[in-house]
Amino acid sequence: MRRPIGWLSFVNNIPLNWKFTLIYLLCVLVPILTINVLFFQQVSENIQTREQNNRQMAIERAAKKAMDMIEGGVTLSHSVATDRTLYEALDKEYADIVDFYETFNGVLSGKMRPFMSAYTYVENISVYTENPTVISGSNFFMLDAAAKRSPWYEAVTGSSSAVQVLMYTDTDPINSKTRKVYFSIVRKLNEYPMYGRFAKYLRIDLKLSSMEGALKEENPYMKISMLSPQDQVLFPSSQYMKPAASTESGEDGEPIFRSPLGNPSYIQGWTIVGEAEADRFQTAVQSSNRFIWMLAAISTLLPTSLIFIMLQSYNYRIRRLSRHMEKAKNEKFDLIVLREGKDEIGGLIRTYNRMVAQIDSLINDVYKLEIQQKDMELEQIRAEMKLLQSQVNPHFLFNTLNALLVVSVKNGYTEVSDIIRNLSQLLRRMLSWSDAAVPLQDELQFTEMYLKIEKFRFADRFNYSFHIEEEAATCLVPKMCIQPLVENACKHGLQAVKGQRVIRIEARRTDTYLYVQVEDNGKGMDEERVNEIRALMNGSLDTDENVGMRNVYKRLRLHYGERVDFYIDSSPNEGARISFRIPAMNTDDGGKTNVLGASGG
Repeated sequence: MRRPIGWLSFVNNIPLNWKFTLIYLLCVLVPILTINVLFFQQVSENIQTREQNNRQMAIERAAKKAMDMIEGGVTLSHSVATDRTLYEALDKEYADIVDFYETFNGVLSGKMRPFMSAYTYVENISVYTENPTVISGSNFFMLDAAAKRSPWYEAVTGSSSAVQVLMYTDTDPINSKTRKVYFSIVRKLNEYPMYGRFAKYLRIDLKLSSMEGALKEENPYMKISMLSPQDQVLFPSSQYMKPAASTESGEDGEPIFRSPLGNPSYIQGWTIVGEAEADRFQTAVQSSNRFIWMLAAISTLLPTSLIFIMLQSYNYRIRRLSRHMEKAKNEKFDLIVLREGKDEIGGLIRTYNRMVAQIDSLINDVYKLEIQQKDMELEQIRAEMKLLQSQVNPHFLFNTLNALLVVSVKNGYTEVSDIIRNLSQLLRRMLSWSDAAVPLQDELQFTEMYLKIEKFRFADRFNYSFHIEEEAATCLVPKMCIQPLVENACKHGLQAVKGQRVIRIEARRTDTYLYVQVEDNGKGMDEERVNEIRALMNGSLDTDENVGMRNVYKRLRLHYGERVDFYIDSSPNEGARISFRIPAMNTDDGGKTNVLGASGG
């Protein structure tokens, strides 16, 4: 026998409950928790990466929107700066106010209206000139001393750049006592040197609300600010010129994202700064945490419940089977009464129940067989005793019959001598009684001797016939299995008949069985009497009623057991038919041996 591998032998020694617990812990719970922890870490990293990418894209979008507005204003300034008619109107010296307004109404009054409609984020377009004959109004102003003191003028005159973008504070034209924040694009109008008698300047004021609105669109992701090259806040305008935080993180520890506003020289050094919302990342992580832990709970509890139910069913049935097998060691063969199921464990339980039922049946059969064997031995002893009692000192009778035979032969009594000879042969066979089986033809010869005696008794009123198949003649049968049936027919069936009396004996054989029938035309029996005789067949031989027929049946059962079929068929005034079926055995199958041994039981 192959011995199990070392580690497998160790596993085989672990109790079943511990095996189930280890399977659950190592193969279910620990892998699920490990996967959920790793999944949580990966999701947290993905959320952080996603939020950083979203913030970076928000900064880039805000910078693009702001740059689009500024470049739109610069483009507008180029359009105005290249208008030749504007230069001609502003460089002309007017004789009086009437002369100016004629030119204004004809050339300047509608000059800026299309630009204001096209660029909705432009608050105002102002053109300044040093021409003293120009009357200030609408979009055109004379460059006086007050204008020259404004920050935009100082910036445009102090720089060599063609375009300046700046944010500054100046007097509010509506309320001179307050100051207003401006976000302007200014440039010199010097594209046509031929119209350069008077200096001319263009100032385009952008709407602060449009710029702040573009930056506030990214508020769901972060707070956007625009800083000057000196890291002073430009937008939102409410914090204008306040110093920006110089650290890399905000007040709540959230990272600050920076992006240059653009590459043109007029915004060189300007930056867009975004400070992330403090709770946004934590909210996203917490939402992810709730989902992950809920998923972990479901993925743990559901498999745990299913595994518990399945293992409980497995464990319960295995333990029941184990307890019953322990009982079987003590010869207690109890059936396992439960719903065994259709799986492998159910198959084991069904097989165990079948085995227990078969063992119990075999035990009962052996016990019953022992009782039946003892009963049959007792019946055999009783049958032999009955036979011995019926011989009535056969030695004395045999010697007397021999003396009568000698006298009958001397005196020429032929019929008497034949009867005496047959009777003496009957007695001789009885004297040589044994359990050895004889061929059917020998048993029929013995029976015919008895019939000849009955023929002598009834003379012409009695006749008999044999109908024996050739194959049946050599079959082995127990001694005295036909003659008692014939004697019973003569005694009980034919004695009361006044007419012709007939006995018919038949025998035929199939592949496995021998059929023998004794039929008479006697007075017959009604169904009630037949049932009484059938009931007596298994009874004791202590009574003298139908003892011959019962003796034959008992000896056939003793030799062949359950393989004997015995039939009684009769009707009133229609005679009777007694037949039996036994296993067919020839002399070639075992010779004249004990039939019980020859037939195997």
